[in-house]
Amino acid sequence: MNQQTVLHERPDKLITKEILTPGDYSVVPYEDARCKILITEISCTNDAGSCEIEPQSRFFSKNFDGIVLIGDSDCFIDRDVELVLERMCCGEKCAAKFVYRDDRGGLVKEICCKIELQEVMEEQLISDWGWQRLHEASLHHKACGVDLVRQGRVADAFRRFSKALKMLVAIEPINPEQIEEDRVKEMIDLKIKLLNNLSHCQLHYEEFQAAADLCTCSLKYDEQNVKALYRRSTAYFGLHLYEEAWRDIQQVLKLDPHDKAAQQKASIIEPKMRSINKEYKNVIKKMFG
Repeated sequence: MNQQTVLHERPDKLITKEILTPGDYSVVPYEDARCKILITEISCTNDAGSCEIEPQSRFFSKNFDGIVLIGDSDCFIDRDVELVLERMCCGEKCAAKFVYRDDRGGLVKEICCKIELQEVMEEQLISDWGWQRLHEASLHHKACGVDLVRQGRVADAFRRFSKALKMLVAIEPINPEQIEEDRVKEMIDLKIKLLNNLSHCQLHYEEFQAAADLCTCSLKYDEQNVKALYRRSTAYFGLHLYEEAWRDIQQVLKLDPHDKAAQQKASIIEPKMRSINKEYKNVIKKMFG
């Protein structure tokens, strides 16, 4: 009898699989590999009985075509299925279980199914990709991330933007003999946008230091990038670095005096600056009479 294997375990999640039919151990999926799978005998339950699987899941939807690109999923359940696939061999069939709990240990949902990895289509490793394919992949992940932000799925968007940036970094160092100057400028512009998008995601979760660092990286490529300056000002304000926040927002207003968001931000920071200046004057008075 095949043994159940724990693939992932933490207080809120448990993922296991049991091999039903072994596959070819020489053919396994990897990141960005394209696979054909078949999911059958699906059940989803919680303490109250049967329940719905996450509606955002592609793999468990009625329209799923069986094609999976490893690393291209946004729904958390689909990413967990990918984790199982990365531990399977071509031709293998397994019984998979996904258990999700809340912070009190209550069962949110338990999904059981059988997964058959029917085919792993030949794909190059990312390390063997040319710069054109890496650039195209970066644009793809960036577009997906923007769409996820519009849906309010900021954490999923952050993963997409991170992957897009990883694809761009894989092109470096850029060889000017291979890549035209205009394309280099396009890639730099894309990198700036990705850094700014990542900072937006970090600000959403009030990760102010991470957001400030990302904006600083963006400004190394474009010192007058309004979005980076505005978001770094927001991050500095969250870190109580009011003088730095004031400096950045003043630079934004210098570049675009009619920016209403920047004007509003300045009106919030200004009272802090008045208080700092007042305290400074009091200290000077005490020191020099």
